[in-house]
Amino acid sequence: MKLSILTIVKNNKKNLLISLRSILSQSLKNFEYIIYDGMSSDGTRSIIQKYLNKNIIYICKRDKNYYEALNYSIKTATGDYIGILNAGDKYFNSSVLNKVYNKISATKCDLLFGNLIYFEKNYSKRIWSFPVNNLNSLTALKIASPTLFIKRKIALLNPYKTIYNISSDTDFNIKIAKKNLNYIYLNQFITLMQTGGLSTKPKFFFIKMKQDILILRKYFKIFFIFVYLYKVLIKLRTFRINQNLLNTN
Repeated sequence: MKLSILTIVKNNKKNLLISLRSILSQSLKNFEYIIYDGMSSDGTRSIIQKYLNKNIIYICKRDKNYYEALNYSIKTATGDYIGILNAGDKYFNSSVLNKVYNKISATKCDLLFGNLIYFEKNYSKRIWSFPVNNLNSLTALKIASPTLFIKRKIALLNPYKTIYNISSDTDFNIKIAKKNLNYIYLNQFITLMQTGGLSTKPKFFFIKMKQDILILRKYFKIFFIFVYLYKVLIKLRTFRINQNLLNTN
């Protein structure tokens, strides 16, 4: 079994280095790392070339948006399972991929996800930790997407909708939750997600809200407004700060 870790980047070499160093620090070595560069002009290519080896694949290609690049990367990947590490994000510690690999190997699950910490300048800002005892359309909203590992063949059959340039992962999570898949909720911190990305920037708040509402209306019909309020409540419950959580060694 092999994992494929994907990073989509464009003109973000500083944050890419954070993710690259996290990948290279992992004790697990049986994985490939695909970096999709949306034709950066800030020197990202030269940074990547310093780290290229047989396990790191570099793609430089124009795309419509993040999710189109992600779909292309999934098609390119050769691993059995897909994980996504956005530029600027990092794994909680050097043993994360090894733990994920062992759990997937033992259970043969279709997907696995766990807990997430939002951080800014090495301080935790929010904690996403919601056990999921029964995966369905509603509890899919508790999946921390940056912690998700899923069988590549399932991801290929359920591509991300590029019409939602910010909220497509919400659509994806609900869609796969409806398929009665074998899942594992790993009650451990997997990913440290840096604030300031598309989904967390204040200037994109109303665009994201509109896309969230369109997605929820598609799946929940007349009950979408109650589900949206439920989604907001989940987010509000993530503001539990413990600065010590970033002492991950």
